[in-house]
Amino acid sequence: MQPEAQAALRQVWLKREKARYQQATTANPQQAAAWRKLSQICLELGDPAAALLALDEVLALQPDDPHILVDRLRILMILQDHAAIIATADRLLARMPDSVEVGLCRMEALHQLNRPKEALAECEHWLGRSDLTVVQRMRALAFQVVLLTVLERFEEALAAAEEGLMLTPGEPVFQLNRAELLLRLHRYEPALANLDRLLNLPDLRFKALCIKIQSLVGLQRFDAADHLLREAFAEYPWEQLANVFDPRRVQRAVPVDGLHKRFTARGLHLLWFFQRQAECDWSDRDAVLADINNLLQDALRYRYVAGMEPHRLLSLPIDPALQRAVAQAQAQAIAAHVVPLRAALTSTIRWPDRRPGERLRVGYVSGDFRNHATAHLARKLFQVHDHSRFEIIGYSLWPGDDSRYWHDIVNGCDRFVELAGLSNAEAAARIAQDQVHILVDLHGYTGLARPELFALKLAPIQVSFLGYPGTLGADYIPYLIADQTVLPDWLRAGFTEQPVYLPDSYQVNDDEQPVAATGLTRVEAGLPERAFVYCCFNGPYKIEPTVFAVWMRILRQVPKSVLWLLTDSSRGEANLRMAASQQGVDSERLIFAPRLPKPDHLERLGLADLFLDTWVLGAHTTASDALWVGLPVLTRAGGTFQSRVCASLLTALGLTDLIVENDQNYEALAVAAAHQSAHLQAWRERLIAQRLIRPPFATSGFARQIEQAFDALWALHQAGDPPKALYIQSHGHD
Repeated sequence: MQPEAQAALRQVWLKREKARYQQATTANPQQAAAWRKLSQICLELGDPAAALLALDEVLALQPDDPHILVDRLRILMILQDHAAIIATADRLLARMPDSVEVGLCRMEALHQLNRPKEALAECEHWLGRSDLTVVQRMRALAFQVVLLTVLERFEEALAAAEEGLMLTPGEPVFQLNRAELLLRLHRYEPALANLDRLLNLPDLRFKALCIKIQSLVGLQRFDAADHLLREAFAEYPWEQLANVFDPRRVQRAVPVDGLHKRFTARGLHLLWFFQRQAECDWSDRDAVLADINNLLQDALRYRYVAGMEPHRLLSLPIDPALQRAVAQAQAQAIAAHVVPLRAALTSTIRWPDRRPGERLRVGYVSGDFRNHATAHLARKLFQVHDHSRFEIIGYSLWPGDDSRYWHDIVNGCDRFVELAGLSNAEAAARIAQDQVHILVDLHGYTGLARPELFALKLAPIQVSFLGYPGTLGADYIPYLIADQTVLPDWLRAGFTEQPVYLPDSYQVNDDEQPVAATGLTRVEAGLPERAFVYCCFNGPYKIEPTVFAVWMRILRQVPKSVLWLLTDSSRGEANLRMAASQQGVDSERLIFAPRLPKPDHLERLGLADLFLDTWVLGAHTTASDALWVGLPVLTRAGGTFQSRVCASLLTALGLTDLIVENDQNYEALAVAAAHQSAHLQAWRERLIAQRLIRPPFATSGFARQIEQAFDALWALHQAGDPPKALYIQSHGHD
């Protein structure tokens, strides 16, 4: 009889046996043996949940029988019920404390529950025993490698992998672990050793190929890496490879008809550079900046390259003309990608006219209508728009988070449309249905952006606002909401958009942001009580070595001072402490703060004395936060939009004496602030007096200004005029 026939007959027999034992247990529920047999049958039939229920009936009759508990543990491993695995393993270990298998199951469950420190302690407990079999020791060592890697203890993980190779020389999994750890430690040549052998093993080929590509990139053997990249993308799905090379972007869900990035060796080189920059590792910064024109040729050649996205480049001091060229290349790639989609939607996309007396329909597109920096700024704007004249529609690209921001924005719109999960074609058809007059892009090229929707030209007027402090390089978004501080005439050559100049600051703010009132003290926040507290709560990726060196000079001149920073990673904190020590500053004078809910964060900001802005990519929402609680902000206005946002806010508030033009004046003013308390107090008083009566913090007044901008844009469209710069006049402050 053929094996398939035998298996089919056994299935029939097992189902009959299952029915028989179900009848037996129904007739006499006290039959432990019948329940156990029923559990075994259910498990063989592929129903572990039913097998567990039957086995639990046995345990009710025979509590803590170790044999039954072992069976239960095996079923729970199949079901991957990790919390239950730990509970069952604990019961077993209380009776069988020397059971290595049970201990290893418990260790694996702790790992799956994202409790790596506990899992590692369990692992090291069993590795400390001398009675493990070779197979058990190998299994424990394999988990030790994984857990130490998760905890970023790479040298120790490498030692564990080497120990595994000593036990079983040539073991492929440990060889792969070793190569991956050498890659993480930037030891690229050793990482390449033995990889070619692993490439011939089907189960390990994919990971080995990725490690080889990454090692070649690390060695800057770009041509060889590009050759392997082409081979990899011909062999494996884009999503699978992208999840290795750029996992954060893939996790944010590229639409099924979205434009895929191209991966190149130079792009990966830059991608890792930006990852290191986020941890304040500046070791190769000078080399990358010196070669940036050459590296970015891939962006101009292939147009949409991972690691060369325009939003990443905003944090680098590069020529605005190069920034514009990269943005234009990406915009052209997006426009070309949607050509067939635009043809398919020809009958759907019809630009609306506007009947006399009809409200102007304005659609805001964003994935950040949630607890996010953009919503922190714009929450109230949706409520205070003049809904008698403007119909406000929110188009959400990401699911809501049930936060105050989400609910208030949803309720502040006349209509709110959720597009999360829709393809670009479906989302475009939904927006086109609403016959929007003005479509506002709140993303640009950041996080959850869907530029394909704007490339489809869904509305007669499309404008970039708030979410992206640079040019999009896209002819399909011809306008940018700005002000004359962030985008003076001499900077306009770096932008393809025509500016719509608001009279104060372009950055809207929420004048109802709640500030916690817990009575938080400096000591409770981890600050010295009597020190002068400088702070910068910008993302660590914005800190670059030049501004950090100036900060250290400031601290050396103000002995009783500290610098309060936001921390995102232990490695970032360690890198900054090391940099401080190298520049003659006690690293303990750097104080790191965790992220907090917004009201609590705003309360703690009030404990600082002076906010120090970064230079290349300055504070945006973080500057607004500081100013909202009355904390003066010192900024150096640079030569780009993204470096002048803080200057825009301060100019609108009448605090231009906190704006400097060079690092010498920045340093001098920061030092003087610590020695002249009256001057600092005067800044605070002026700030508190101005913030509620002038845009950008008077939200209703800001709404009137941007509504004037929308009216002017529509008038320009109706007149049939080409895009041009518009200047909105101030009519006083609400």
